[in-house]
Amino acid sequence: MQARRLFPHKFPNTRCFVTNLNSLPAYNEMRSSIFRLTLLLLLQWCHNVVDAYDENDNFCIRTQPMLLADIEKHVNPLDDDPNCKVLATTLTVKEKESFLDTMCKDHGTSYKDVYYFFKLHNGELKGRGSHKEICDGRKNPLLAWVPYKMILENFAQELNPKEQLSYIAKATDLEREKTELCHFSHTDLVTNITSDLFACIVMIFEDNFYGQDANINALIEIEPLMYELRNITYLPWVNVTTSYKTLLDRTTLHNPSREAKQIYGSIKYSYVEKVHVNVSVIYSQNLNQLPLLFEHAGAVLELNDLGVGGVDVSTKALFGRFMDPRSTVNVEVIGQWAEHRKQFNADVLEYFGYGIKRFRNEIHHGEVTFTRIESAEPVYETPDSSFLTAITKHTLGKKLERLEMPNGANVTESPELDDEEFADSDGHPYPGFYPWFVAGSLVVAAVLLFVIIGMVRAWSKREQTKRYKLAATSAA
Repeated sequence: MQARRLFPHKFPNTRCFVTNLNSLPAYNEMRSSIFRLTLLLLLQWCHNVVDAYDENDNFCIRTQPMLLADIEKHVNPLDDDPNCKVLATTLTVKEKESFLDTMCKDHGTSYKDVYYFFKLHNGELKGRGSHKEICDGRKNPLLAWVPYKMILENFAQELNPKEQLSYIAKATDLEREKTELCHFSHTDLVTNITSDLFACIVMIFEDNFYGQDANINALIEIEPLMYELRNITYLPWVNVTTSYKTLLDRTTLHNPSREAKQIYGSIKYSYVEKVHVNVSVIYSQNLNQLPLLFEHAGAVLELNDLGVGGVDVSTKALFGRFMDPRSTVNVEVIGQWAEHRKQFNADVLEYFGYGIKRFRNEIHHGEVTFTRIESAEPVYETPDSSFLTAITKHTLGKKLERLEMPNGANVTESPELDDEEFADSDGHPYPGFYPWFVAGSLVVAAVLLFVIIGMVRAWSKREQTKRYKLAATSAA
């Protein structure tokens, strides 16, 4: 089997979402100290979420051991994945049974000799444990084998050369096709003893030993990276608290029709739903203080050491209103933030990386708080007069009045002309502007015609006089 990640977890990208203060409506609570304190807490949460936990790519876990045929063919496990500087292969069921029989039944805890193994956390050396911890039943660790050369290259320099310890290992003899538990010296490891002088002594009778050419693998414990809370069931207890409001988006409703009718609109908005798990309740269940993975909304959220994380939410808000013909109105959609505090029961799974996890414990009456936008409501602004079309009526109608609707709603009619305001004492309407305009135009035209005729006659008489004087002069 290749040394690769088995069913790797893909955590959703968590990002911070803080609304711009300039875009928030001018609510009184926004100016209060409570609102500012809430913003500071939100910013602190965003700072914590950014520091995501990364698995060590140089450390690989393999759940199936290499076959003896592969060892005889000198198959290098690093050829499968060149990025794996430390390759751990978990113990099989038979190997674990053999280990318990050899170390706990034959040696037991009454013996003075203590044999140690290495503890690795995310591929880093975090300490050592003894076989008595396992035999006492104080813990059920995830045990694995790591090739001796990898221990020598990556962890030997971190050990104290003055210590006198013995480490548990297994040796595989290719000629005898046999695998036995053995132990090697701490001094051989830290001083990088040559293969000719290295000895891994058989664990039981110590009547034989193996060299480095016998495929030596040291025993390690893989410590969990996180706890995963799965199979969550929420209890009936819920406490809801509302906080400040925020501006989600702006839009405009248009009614191009000639009739007044209901106009609908919608906007899409996104936010980060904050998830805060009370870690004090979780760790009180005999658990170490590790980061948490929380199952929520069909995803597995990665929480920090404070139990805080988030998930991206995209949703839509629908709204509408009754609008006048050929009118336009601006809309602002406001969201209401709310905190939902719930209690839950869940199973706690240990997550070791590379998709490997196992059941650890159950918790009851855990506490979690969801901070999210509870509801969205539209705020309609006053229509701009430049967007409205003037409506004029050329027929005389009734006076301006308010009609009372059956459901109590008040509807105002458009203003119309009044008959009495444009009639004389006898009830006859005054003549309009149009006849006076026509009569005046005719008078002006007549005056201009007489002026033109007079000018033409005067010009004609002057021409006749000139011709008469010219004729008289010629005759003389």
